[in-house]
Amino acid sequence: MSYTKHTLEHFSESINAIFKNTIDDNDLSFILQDLNSLIEIGEKFSLKDSNLEFYWNEIIADSISVINCGLSGQYRIAISGLRNILELACSAFFYLDHKIELSLYVNENFKSDTYVSSIIHNFHFFKTIYIKTFYPDILSLQSSPDSVSFYLNLTYGKLSDVVHGRYKSLTKMNNLSVEYCKSEFKKFETMYFYTLSAIATLYVLRFNDFGNAEIVSLAKKSKTLNIN
Repeated sequence: MSYTKHTLEHFSESINAIFKNTIDDNDLSFILQDLNSLIEIGEKFSLKDSNLEFYWNEIIADSISVINCGLSGQYRIAISGLRNILELACSAFFYLDHKIELSLYVNENFKSDTYVSSIIHNFHFFKTIYIKTFYPDILSLQSSPDSVSFYLNLTYGKLSDVVHGRYKSLTKMNNLSVEYCKSEFKKFETMYFYTLSAIATLYVLRFNDFGNAEIVSLAKKSKTLNIN
């Protein structure tokens, strides 16, 4: 028992050291700003449909956990968590427009098959033809045909590479040491921005809400829309 306690204390000390190194060596203001935008998206979305608020509770809680993992040197776990966040967010937008499926998911505990790649393939999720049903002027706003769905699929694929352990996504090939690595942190940070910008893009389009400068700025990072 004492050995286990000693081991856990050692882990805690190592993680605290990594956390301190990370915040001392990086400007985290953009990560926190984008988290704030995500929280606001969740609040605005929930006002539109309170039946889907539970999704945003999960998304925000997971986002805070993911940031903590990224700051603590658990880079693969952090990026894996981002894929889960993207899936949950896409599920929320999907069920917003698919009430029968939502009822079966909630009331009958049906499996949620709203994987990003599958809903794009099976339902044209946020392809141009899909967006036109609620945003008719999408052709003049999209940077290229199907740019949003392409970006979603590309981001999801990059996150999935880490989840499934594609060789070049592994971080412990040379040693088992848990330590601060700026390059690995920057990979997480990049994927964090990709993921949250995708969610912001879905939000501004689905609700035609371009009134919040920070949310719009986050959506612009996806480079899928021609926004001034």
